[in-house]
Amino acid sequence: MHPVGKVFMGIGVFVILGGVLLMVIGGENIEDAGEKFNELEEYELEQVTSGTITIDDKDGVGDLGLTFYVQGEYTDFDNNGVWDHCDSTEITITEKPSTNSDWDESKDGDFYFEVDSQNCDANEDNKDEERSDQGLIKIGRACLACYSGDISFTSNAEVWVVYDDDLVGKALEGIGEAIGGGLQGAAGFMGICCGVVVFGFGLILGLLVNNEQKVIVQNTGMPMNNVMMQANQTTMTQPVYQKNYADVPVQPQTTMQQPQSDNFWDQEEPKNPF
Repeated sequence: MHPVGKVFMGIGVFVILGGVLLMVIGGENIEDAGEKFNELEEYELEQVTSGTITIDDKDGVGDLGLTFYVQGEYTDFDNNGVWDHCDSTEITITEKPSTNSDWDESKDGDFYFEVDSQNCDANEDNKDEERSDQGLIKIGRACLACYSGDISFTSNAEVWVVYDDDLVGKALEGIGEAIGGGLQGAAGFMGICCGVVVFGFGLILGLLVNNEQKVIVQNTGMPMNNVMMQANQTTMTQPVYQKNYADVPVQPQTTMQQPQSDNFWDQEEPKNPF
């Protein structure tokens, strides 16, 4: 297999594992967010007629305070324009911390009736059925804009009390963990998809590309020994000397005089030897 293909396959496996890890972490964060949302239905005090709650004003500007619920339904049997549970329930604050007068609406930390956005006006728009599945309806609030300290109360009916700032904090944590878990899960899923693509690319590359060199040996009929002997032979050549004519001394030349020949007609006739 081509080594580059192996590298891509390794990267793909690493990315897939990272994606799986992100999805696991995201799932855990979403699960934690679900637990936070479940805690939103919990109460600081349940089914009590008196109690004390410690206000922890972390930002120093005053807390939202407490919300009170009672068992019942939104009814107005006497048709006086006020919900019946408001007429029958009396809650008294016996101890309270100081409040931030800039936004305490002059309540001074005491209890006040509030169902939805109105006091206890009996109309269809003035209902809070957020906890109606538990058989509870909202009656009012207390300790608006309270600084840190203890608040105590008594009631002529059993009440369930929610610490609003703690509730808001849990809601924000749950939302943050849900969003973070969702993003991590989405990133993990994308990582797995990308890892599969990279791994597949590396696998295809490794199978289709082969960089190994193949050596083809052709048998020519020549004995191997002769081939080896020829390969080991060294060709001997005669050394070539280059003559530099500039270094040869110039010898003086002598002109040879040719003897002057007689005219053809002046030559004597050869004598007869006989």
